[in-house]
Amino acid sequence: MNTIVVVGGGAAGLQLAIGLGRTLGKRRRARVILVDRSPTHLWKPLLHEVAAGTVEPTVHYTSFALQAERNHFEFIQGDLVSVDRSHRVISLTAGGEADTSGARLRQLAYDKLVLAIGGVTQYFGVTGAREHALALDSVSGAERVRERLHAALRRKSAAALSPDREASKVRVAIVGGGATGVQLAAQLRRTSYLLNRYGVHQLDPNRDVDISVLEAAPSLLPGMDGELAARVARQLAKQNIGIATGQRVTAVTPQGLTLNGTEPVDADVVVWAAGVAAPALVASFGLAVNEKGQARVGPTLQCLDDENVFAIGDCASCRPANAAKELPTRAQVAFQQALYLADAVPRHLAGKPVRPFVFRDYGSLISLAGGLAVGSLASVKGISGWYVEGRLAGLLHNAIYRRHIVSINGWRRALAISISHGLERWLGAGTRLH
Repeated sequence: MNTIVVVGGGAAGLQLAIGLGRTLGKRRRARVILVDRSPTHLWKPLLHEVAAGTVEPTVHYTSFALQAERNHFEFIQGDLVSVDRSHRVISLTAGGEADTSGARLRQLAYDKLVLAIGGVTQYFGVTGAREHALALDSVSGAERVRERLHAALRRKSAAALSPDREASKVRVAIVGGGATGVQLAAQLRRTSYLLNRYGVHQLDPNRDVDISVLEAAPSLLPGMDGELAARVARQLAKQNIGIATGQRVTAVTPQGLTLNGTEPVDADVVVWAAGVAAPALVASFGLAVNEKGQARVGPTLQCLDDENVFAIGDCASCRPANAAKELPTRAQVAFQQALYLADAVPRHLAGKPVRPFVFRDYGSLISLAGGLAVGSLASVKGISGWYVEGRLAGLLHNAIYRRHIVSINGWRRALAISISHGLERWLGAGTRLH
């Protein structure tokens, strides 16, 4: 029996393991194993809401062990350490522990290996960024953003009676004007209002909480639709969120950051959302990688150097025949790649022909908090794309997450989960108060 190992339980990896488990695993045509360092899955596009406190992560966690039992695959908790491609064996730490000495490593053989290990924050060599800026590449990172913001609000609130109002301002600098950065800015603005309403701080949410987005490119949302970027910029301006484009951050310190090599900017909270790269580990596997360390894959998402290794999501460098350039690190790319491999891998094992991967861009939706969003929808059958804003766009944005819940839980459980999420929001304060 062939063994298929999927490393990484993000949206792509979990979706693929479930798809293969429901086909190959259920019929005992292959052994399907999912490996992840964590025991639970959280949909990564929720991280900016975790950072703002509008989402309680434990409510949205999905247990890998539970999914494995329900969908006929195995789950092993561990951290990938190395890949021996010549013997088709990977090495893992035991139970997600960080011990890589070799004494407690677990060896796992595979026939087909899928790398879905996601991406890590890219700091571009900026001095002090890794040490002093907060990142949104994990739940723990998002929690640190929330804790740092709450602490700054309480600390400056105590000084609000000072005649020096500038000294009592809370300054938040978000480095990176992509989707993560602008969505986080909007969520933090809403959080500042809610925390004031419940008496967590006494600052004026609009005047005393300064939130700015700093982007090195000439406009927000680089690489996305220009009209979408302009609409998002207008919405952020309405929320009194500062936008500084064409501004390159050259250093980060405990007191703030430096722009363009000479301009100091004070900040109580600095969040780095300026880019994504593949984990450095990928380059150690002897696979061809691009400048971001992503494994280069061919038309069927197999790595160029090894037909038995696939890569999908943020750790993969993929340029389908229908694309003008490499695909961006976006959730819909990873989702489509997972669906593709769920069909392609069984065909590979059966020796059947496999069609090349084709990406279909359905547009972009940017959440701006409070059930509002801005989006551009892709053209369909010759009809040009169109834009949506407000509540309708917010509903469409939420529908993407609901689709993810349905895909891994089925309609009945997804309905129950969605009802529980709705009740949690209705009964709660709208944000975490501690």
